[in-house]
Amino acid sequence: MIDGAMPDDQVLVALTRSAVLLFAQTTATFLVPILIVAVVVGLVQTILSVQEASLSFLPKLAVLVAMLAIAGESVMTALGDLLTSGLLDMIGAIR
Repeated sequence: MIDGAMPDDQVLVALTRSAVLLFAQTTATFLVPILIVAVVVGLVQTILSVQEASLSFLPKLAVLVAMLAIAGESVMTALGDLLTSGLLDMIGAIR
């Protein structure tokens, strides 16, 4: 939770900063493994001269589903914590 002694504009700046950092961490959690799989699949397709579109899509989809299963709960918990603390901080800033 953000300090209650902060001015209203600093509360909003701190809230925005934490939201942007959460967004960056969340997207990196999902996009980095997908990027690695895309590069590996692209290299394999190039080496084998295979140009099938489903061969590049299905492994990325499988990695996305696996990452959702692994990290989905922690991402949703972090989002819930941010919304809870953010709403409480905004209410505190209004009072």
